[in-house]
Amino acid sequence: MTTKRKSTRSAAAAKVHRPDGALLDINRLETRLGPLAWRSSGQGPVLVFFAGALANGELWRDVVVALQDRYRCITVDLPLGAHPWPLSEGADRSATSLARLLLDCLDLLEVADATVVNDTAGGLVLLSLATGHPALGRVGRLVLTNCENYDQFPPDKLKKAVAMCRRTPRLARAAMRLQMWLGHRSAAVRRRGLAAVCARGLDDERAEAIAGPAWRDRRVAGDLVAALAGEGPQLLIDAAAAIPQFDRPVLVIWGDACGFFPMAGAQRLASDFPRATLVPVPRAKTWVPVDNPAAVADAIAKFVPTPVP
Repeated sequence: MTTKRKSTRSAAAAKVHRPDGALLDINRLETRLGPLAWRSSGQGPVLVFFAGALANGELWRDVVVALQDRYRCITVDLPLGAHPWPLSEGADRSATSLARLLLDCLDLLEVADATVVNDTAGGLVLLSLATGHPALGRVGRLVLTNCENYDQFPPDKLKKAVAMCRRTPRLARAAMRLQMWLGHRSAAVRRRGLAAVCARGLDDERAEAIAGPAWRDRRVAGDLVAALAGEGPQLLIDAAAAIPQFDRPVLVIWGDACGFFPMAGAQRLASDFPRATLVPVPRAKTWVPVDNPAAVADAIAKFVPTPVP
């Protein structure tokens, strides 16, 4: 007796209309922790983009526009504060669970030989390498931009904030939502907040798409607080033993003006992965795909081969 597999992907839940044609369809991916938003555009070798804390697919918008004529570009919004729907009540939001969730998405999307591309969520990817998750077999290549690594989980500059998430989560959630709301009301406040992670800044529409979910829904902000509370340096230090065992190509694209993740971390990653290439991006901060999307897209295009016409 056979049973028909139940689909885990719903029809498009919303539409975002942009003149550049990027990220038009927002779909709902049903996971063991709750729904995640994902988008797909283009055809060709598969690139799966994940975003880290207080970021979503909008972070990769310009990179996707540059690549979708040659690649199938999928963006997935992890439950890290810029996701449209909160996780299910009681969902396991520990770092290990979220690392496995990232790989769960590859299974649910049924992609093969995928190039997994990350910004600050790269810390979860590094953690996932030690999980033994079967979906690691779906990863053909790995691209890391400025992200948590080794003992920088969280980075030194965020240790106090993460400690607050752990000790007083309700206060941390309220403070986060207030900051997002103030940024929504004041362009000057928003610019000051974004200056820490990107030199280029964001237009109002893009900033709202990234910051809006947390200030509109306390449960979304709570998901991020819980995720940050679950971080701890020893987790990535222990997982680092799996890095030399990852035998597929790795591309490390790193903004050299980042105040959270120094270039030394990128150099160590490039040295520890057996088949890694390091591409520094001058004057780019933490959000490299915002500060220099052309450099990121060009590096990915050179790294991931496309079929000969």
